[in-house]
Amino acid sequence: MTTQPAWLKAVITIVFPAFLWASVAVAEEPRKIKWSDLIPEGYEPEKLLQAYEDDINRLNDLPDNSPEGLAILEKLQDVIANSPVNEKLDGQTIALAGFIAPLAIKNGTVTRFLFVPYFGACIHVPAPPVNQTILVDTAPGQGIKLHQVDFPFLVTGKLTLQHTQTDIGSAGYHLIDAHTEQYKDEVWLE
Repeated sequence: MTTQPAWLKAVITIVFPAFLWASVAVAEEPRKIKWSDLIPEGYEPEKLLQAYEDDINRLNDLPDNSPEGLAILEKLQDVIANSPVNEKLDGQTIALAGFIAPLAIKNGTVTRFLFVPYFGACIHVPAPPVNQTILVDTAPGQGIKLHQVDFPFLVTGKLTLQHTQTDIGSAGYHLIDAHTEQYKDEVWLE
């Protein structure tokens, strides 16, 4: 039986495990994305709006809750609900800043929510398209306290493609085991 030189033993027992650990840590580093990254390449929502410009302008002239206005809103909601998602992001660990719309609250902490690009998005009609809405389930201990729901948050987790309908809106993505932290930068107020 041959013995290994001391330097080789050191490499095998110290350096190699450290290299493996560093490789795993790098592989799990979240990809920081912007909301526009959720829209697939080649999909141009502006052109879609142009196609319905006459209908949108007509809404301004109609009384609230008119049958014609409600039909136009329903048609626009169907278009928004069928917005495509970016399949390239499926399974990736991402980090994204945005706002929350609570869905599940346990002991004063929001543990499930819709994540959207602007404050109050899910109370506006029409709601954001499904490719701009993420259903988030937080990791244990990572929920958001109720008194913080008006603040922007950075949410990190594994993103999957999943169309989900909730009482307050539809999502085209699902972020699981999400970690949350209040988000502050030079644009949003502290």
